[in-house]
This record gives sequence, structure tokens and C-alpha cells, in this order.
Amino acid sequence: MPQNQTVRATVLKANASAPKTKQLYEDQFSDMYGEDIIAPPYNITELKTIAEYSTILQQCIDAYRVNITGFGFDVEYTFDINGSDVNRAKKKRAEKDWSRLEAFYRCLHFDESAEVILGYAIEDREKTGNGFMEVLRDGTGKPAGIEYLDVKNMRVCGVSEPVEVMFTYQENGIPKTIKRQKRFRKYVQMINGQKVFFKEYGDPRNMDMRTGEYVKTLSEDFQANEAIHLKIGSGSYGVPRWVGNIVNLYGARKAEELNFMYFKQGRHVPAAITVENGMLSEASYKELQDYMNDLEGVENAHKFLLIEAEGIAKEKDLHGGEDITPVSVEIKSLAEILQNDALFLEYDDKSRNKLRSAFRLPPLYTGEAQEYNRATADTARKITEEQVFQPERKILVNKLNTLLLPELDIHDARLTLKGPDFRDPLEIAKVLGPFITAGAVSPNDLRDLAGRVLGKTLEEWPEDIYNRPAAQDVEPQDQSALLQDVKESIESLKKS
Repeated sequence: MPQNQTVRATVLKANASAPKTKQLYEDQFSDMYGEDIIAPPYNITELKTIAEYSTILQQCIDAYRVNITGFGFDVEYTFDINGSDVNRAKKKRAEKDWSRLEAFYRCLHFDESAEVILGYAIEDREKTGNGFMEVLRDGTGKPAGIEYLDVKNMRVCGVSEPVEVMFTYQENGIPKTIKRQKRFRKYVQMINGQKVFFKEYGDPRNMDMRTGEYVKTLSEDFQANEAIHLKIGSGSYGVPRWVGNIVNLYGARKAEELNFMYFKQGRHVPAAITVENGMLSEASYKELQDYMNDLEGVENAHKFLLIEAEGIAKEKDLHGGEDITPVSVEIKSLAEILQNDALFLEYDDKSRNKLRSAFRLPPLYTGEAQEYNRATADTARKITEEQVFQPERKILVNKLNTLLLPELDIHDARLTLKGPDFRDPLEIAKVLGPFITAGAVSPNDLRDLAGRVLGKTLEEWPEDIYNRPAAQDVEPQDQSALLQDVKESIESLKKS
């Protein structure tokens, strides 16, 4: 009868652990939710800092911030100021609105440009779904400046009872005012246990910044300022557009940490040590554990492992000695059954693609342009500009115009956010050629376009002759010479 055999397995592993964050995610508002302050659906502080642990999220956020606000503010008229139906008084009023609005946005902040402050709020919005700006008013009650409010210290309160406000709109170019009912929110900021309340922009009531209560009379020192809430979505709080990929983001981070620990402890090869007809000595077991604990460091990169095993005695021989069974020690590598590094690289690539897809960005905007040529790069830029950045600029600037311009009494000019210029001067020359030849455009029609090509503002010539197509006064052979001159001039501008 065969004797019972016992197999004992011992797992030896290093004591080193993966790196862990030491940050505390304490919500200082946790004891205040349920009364008037609404709890956010996600941890705002964690969302604000999570980009620090991603290899792709911050690039996507930077692409939004740079392409939305990076080209700067500009001013445009709300109508064709050079139209034949525009009288001198309306034109003069529009030019005055232009100058006032241009001066307004240039002085919104004295230490930074308005684009930088707005960019901070947009970066918060893309990280957490919410961005805040504080609006400051001058002595006349007009908006005069903006300040950045850090989203991690801000919370949203419930809406108040409706109040009557004045709303200004335009009808046939004439400003009109009506009364309407509107509900406003409150916002609260807390830093080191100290609370400050803000009212929603446009709320006409007096609010105590210390308590958030509406009062009839209050000292100016304690009157709450107004805040503008930029959010993604229609809820009380915004939701980041990438939140559906948060598991992929954490998974990619864990894969990076696993690879880091592999290279940090790279001398170790996963293996199984089998001992047949014997057992490890106590000294060998201790040495093996010490070997595992000393895996880290370059100084331990080249070491040899000596394993000692003791055989098991079968029985005593005729002379009283013990018959020792020969011991067999085998080290079997387990590296081939583990996931290889290529799988983690593929997982990381897919995670990056999913996060870019959440922002609807091509790799070109995150610094990955290895597979692009000029044609595909131009196509990717134009489609992204048309489908992503241009609509975002319009939504943002329309909100600012709707909130700020009526209170500034500006109706004939409005703010715009500039975008990139994809026009090629050579292509413009090709398009303009047939129009110039056919006598469909006048010199004044081309002044604005020529100014953009030259990088300067060109005013229209006042003489009436420049408002008529040149082809009406130029012989056909002179038309070809004029067209050739235009093309050569644009080509020289492009080369320079």
C-alpha cells in the first residue's frame, strides 16, 4: 500500500508595496448638505486633481482651454455697419459701443487678461463639469471686473422664489425692456471653515455674504457679490464629459504603477521552486525570504541564489546508518504564463483613445501626430474646429453677451472669441480671380480681406470710385495684369 504523501506550498513575496497617494479627500461641506446646500454628484476635489494621475486627460483639457480662449476676445458689430440703410447717427452709436466694449474686456482684470481668467474657469469646467467666476461692480452698479473662483471650494444652493427682473431685448434694432419672473440660485464658498455666499449674476436683491439671507438694507461691506456658473449639462451641478471613462483612467493608472514596480524590482523573475524527496533547511528558507525583500535597487541587480535542501531519511541500514533519499531541487520559471507588457500597452492605447473620444479630439490635439501628413492634419483641424471648438466658443460668448451687455447698455456691438485662420492666401487668390475678372467685386470689398492677410486693419477708401468694380473702368488686358499682380503679391506675403 502506498503511503500518504503530503505536499506543502509556501508563497514568498517582497514586502514592498505599490505607491499610494497621501492626499485626504475630505469634503468640508459634508455636515451642511440637506439644508440649502446641494451635494455634488461626484467628489469635486478628486475630479479637480485626477488629471495629475492621467497621461492623457490634462492634454485634452489644455486643448479645450487653448482653442476656446487662446486666440483672444474680439468685438464685432451686430449689423452691417457699411450697409446702405445705416444712417450716420446709428453708425456713430455703434462705433461708440465698439469702443466701450473693447475698453471693458481689456480692463476686466488688472493682473491677468480676461482670456486667462476665463481659461481658468474653463479648465475647472472640463475637469469637474463646473467652473465659477466672480463678477465685480463699480460705483455705478455696472459690471467692471471678474475674478476666478476655485471650484473645489464652491457649492451650489437651491433656487429661490421667483422675483421680478427687467429684461432688455431688441426689436427691429430698437432696444426694448420687459418685466419677467425668474428664479435665482445662491452659491457658497468655504475655505478653512469660513463661509462666503454669492448670489447668481443678475439677482437684484441684497444678500448678506455671511449668512446667504436676503435683506432689504445692508452695509456695502457685507453685500454679496455675484457669480457666474459655467457648467456642462442642465442639472444643479455640471457633469464632466469624460466621467464615463473614469474606470479606464484608473485602470491605466494601475497599469502604469504595475509597470513601474516591475522596472523598480526588475531583477525578480516569477518562478516556482520545487523540492522533491526533501525540504528546505531553515537557513535556506530565511535566505530566500531575504532575497525577495532585497529585490529593489540597482545595487541588488546582480546576485546569486544558493538553495540548500535536506533529504528525508527512509530507514536504517544493517549497520545502523540512515538511508537518505536523494533530493531534487528544480526552479521553474512562470514568466511565460503572465501577461506580457504588450497587453498593457494595448490597454493604455485604448484608454487614451476612449478619453480623446469623450472630448471628440483627434490625436493631433494631444501631441500625437506621428501618422499625420499636411492634408490629413488640415482636415482633422478643420473638422474639430467646426464640430467642437467653434460651437463651444459661441455657447460661452453668447452667455457672456446675454448677461453683461444689457447692463452695460451696449446693443450695437458684441463680444466674440477668435478662432484659428485656416485660409491659405494662394487659395484665396484662386477664388478671387474669377470674381475680379467678372467685375463682381470693388476694391473696398477686398480691403477687409486684404487687411487680414497683411495682419493689419485697412479702412475703406472714401472715394466713390473704390466702391465700383475695377472691371468697369479697366480694359480686359489690364484686368489680367491686375489679377497677376494680386496673385504675386499674395505669394510673396506667404513666402515672407
